[in-house]
Amino acid sequence: MDKISRWIGMDKISISKEEFFQLLDQGWKVIDVRDDYEYKNFKRFEPSENISYLEVLNNPQFRWPNINEKLIMVCNHGNRSSLTARFLQKMGYENVYVLDRGIYSLE
Repeated sequence: MDKISRWIGMDKISISKEEFFQLLDQGWKVIDVRDDYEYKNFKRFEPSENISYLEVLNNPQFRWPNINEKLIMVCNHGNRSSLTARFLQKMGYENVYVLDRGIYSLE
């Protein structure tokens, strides 16, 4: 297991497609952590906010305005969003989930 995997933990905080839509109905915010090119040129969920996972992981001072904000992280397949969600949890964010199998699971 590599250093990053040990640090973030291997278990995902994933939610199913059904849970995803339930949380949306409750007002949770979708954060797409793919890079700008992927976000603009490939399938995406609307409404969502695009913040690259590298922007979050490379900036230890990164903060959303409200640490209690309810966030669902998405990417293509769930890997980058899991990494980002785990990082945010380590920073104290408790309301963070990952869409299992990523944006393409919504098809």
